[in-house]
Amino acid sequence: MTRAPSNANEVWRGDELVLRVNVLEIGRLAREAAIASRAAREALAPPIIDVGNDGTIEWSISRRVPGCDLGRAWCTLTPECRERAIRELADALAALHATPTDNLADLERAAPHTLPLEPLRALIAELRGDHPACADLLARCDAFVCARWSAFDDADRGLAHGDPHLENVLWDGAHVTALLDLEWAQATWLHADLEILLALAAEPRLFASADHETSIDEADYVDVPRWLAAAYPRLFAHPRLAERLAVLRVSRELGLWADHPHSCAPERLLRLVT
Repeated sequence: MTRAPSNANEVWRGDELVLRVNVLEIGRLAREAAIASRAAREALAPPIIDVGNDGTIEWSISRRVPGCDLGRAWCTLTPECRERAIRELADALAALHATPTDNLADLERAAPHTLPLEPLRALIAELRGDHPACADLLARCDAFVCARWSAFDDADRGLAHGDPHLENVLWDGAHVTALLDLEWAQATWLHADLEILLALAAEPRLFASADHETSIDEADYVDVPRWLAAAYPRLFAHPRLAERLAVLRVSRELGLWADHPHSCAPERLLRLVT
């Protein structure tokens, strides 16, 4: 087996199997396996063979699905293949979004978006304590999300993937074969996934591994929103979509700031809320 890149787990790939090892919080991989078992085949979650732990280390074994990361393949694809990939990714997300969420264990760590409103405001307060010099900016963030929160009615909720960027998608040269990493999947507003994909289209280098981000041409991503809207029109139909996306963008930037205190998130936040 060979080691594969991963931000959260130790991942090993064999010819037929994938072993993932988690040393952070026991139960994360078991929760992900439970979600994968609920999802329809059209969601393209790799089949889980087994999951277990010894009280310290948790592991899961899944079938290896053919393909490479779509994000790495993107620069080599024709426009026709890119459009097909986005259409097939949209179909997989729609199937995942329809997955039942009853009795689903809560997340033990934050996904890229901190929701709903009270945890989001708590994050803002935490950042204010950590960065007192940025108190005015964070007060603006708090006012910004509160003023728009009424856009988050009960419409368009379901099981969101949480982090559906293209390095979590497998491509076999002709089709999307898998949607990976369901560990952040949760019952929430589905536009959390849309915000990630639109952000990817606007700033693809932010969602790329360091070893290939310099090869990315932003012009290769300009058609992604149009293709996505054509493939999954329901995701664009909410009457207050722009307000939802604005709050979700601020939420994600706040989480990025909390995880990486020396990032450029404050500068981006200032532009968003001014």
